[in-house]
Amino acid sequence: GRQEVAQLAEQKRQLFRGVCYSWFFAVVAHTLNLQSEAILIRNACGGDLGRNAKVVSQCNAVAGLLGIVVNQVGGRLSDALGRKPFYMLGPVAQLLAGAVVFARPGSLRALVGSKLVRGVFTTFSGTVIGTACLRDCFEGRDLGVKVAEAGGVVGIGIMVGPLIEGLLLRKAKGHGERLSYLILGLLGIANALIALGTPETLKQTSRAALEPVAMLRSANPFGFARLYTQGTATLKKLATIQTLQSMIDGKTMSDLSQIWMREHLRLSVESIRNFVMGFGLLSAMAGKQLTPVLLKRTSAWSYTTLTNTTNLVAFGLRGMYERAEVFFGVLPLMLPGVNGASSAAISLAMNSEMAASGFGVGESTAWVNNLRALAGIAATLIYGYFYAWCKQHGLYPGHTFAIAGLLGA
Repeated sequence: GRQEVAQLAEQKRQLFRGVCYSWFFAVVAHTLNLQSEAILIRNACGGDLGRNAKVVSQCNAVAGLLGIVVNQVGGRLSDALGRKPFYMLGPVAQLLAGAVVFARPGSLRALVGSKLVRGVFTTFSGTVIGTACLRDCFEGRDLGVKVAEAGGVVGIGIMVGPLIEGLLLRKAKGHGERLSYLILGLLGIANALIALGTPETLKQTSRAALEPVAMLRSANPFGFARLYTQGTATLKKLATIQTLQSMIDGKTMSDLSQIWMREHLRLSVESIRNFVMGFGLLSAMAGKQLTPVLLKRTSAWSYTTLTNTTNLVAFGLRGMYERAEVFFGVLPLMLPGVNGASSAAISLAMNSEMAASGFGVGESTAWVNNLRALAGIAATLIYGYFYAWCKQHGLYPGHTFAIAGLLGA
């Protein structure tokens, strides 16, 4: 009766708060070390920017490949065991990643290992499991609005991380980079407490059978191919569009952007911090106000076309000149569709198509994320090696941003 409806509504509110907090801490953990990681890796590479770009792109590619397996197996297991146990993987990874670099800040192996562990498990427990939880509780336009609102929280996280890092780098000169990894470990502990308080969303009656053979089959890193072999015709088209759009996600572009701001625009620690914080604030405002309105008032085709077009223009202009005002000035054009927002309308249609194809929520969420991971692998390798190739042959490396715009829009 009414009591059950009220309990269900409260559970949804609690779940949404938990996902928002989890995403917030995950984004803070990612942005907390943006400059520190770039500085430490550059130093570990002896100041060689070409080698730096290659190391970062290779690291991201390996993290993407490992993430595919983790997402595939973990997503299937979450359909059988529930979502809650898998929330802890990201926080534990943050704790370990912070501790390793804090102990050995000059080691390239430690830096690469930290980046790998954090990239794989934070993405899984945050994006894959968090999205699966939202799909358990919401559907249709309600789901799209909740994802957009949660995206606004991501924008706030983008602001907080650089603020903390900027203070550390300014106040503890020479040691701020190392201290930022100590804070990363502490954030892992805080995120673990949030995970413990997040409710389970997958009912016992909705869980899949835990079959060892099926689990082994799910370890196939190309299991997402079932979207194309067993999915509807519409699902195949939507999955392809969303995958290409992910090639300009924030985490895919962040390493190139850090190199560009520090080494080409010659921005100070404070200026880079202010840019990332401003980007986070505007992203939060867009996720809270702009994206939900566009989703409600436009068709999926209109929304996707608009955001793809603004992304194409913005990325084309972004690296055209080595001028900070150009790099900053295109930001308003990116707001409608940046950080995955361009695929918001497509995601709603994909959810219904995946259900029509008979795919489990956790497993299909992992498949979609794995397609995005593959796109991220390809994108980071293309951007890193194209940038290095331009540097080696005396060509203008800013064209890398135009390449990104063409691929992702």
